[in-house]
Amino acid sequence: MAEVIINDIMQALKAVSHSNADNSHIRFDKEADVMYVNFGPPVPADDSELGEDDILYRYKNGEIIGLTVTHFSER
Repeated sequence: MAEVIINDIMQALKAVSHSNADNSHIRFDKEADVMYVNFGPPVPADDSELGEDDILYRYKNGEIIGLTVTHFSER
């Protein structure tokens, strides 16, 4: 069982490493079931938009700086 989890984690990490996002930060709040993804160091957003996919897209100076994914375990 642990081997399957490790494989899943490795696939996700490889996808992040192949993206153009440098210095990504990922945090999962298990109690709230929310995944926070920051592209670069975590900084306050100056704008945000809730997509049709129920993902909160966070922006700073018109550039996407992160995502907030609610109900993460259900996706």
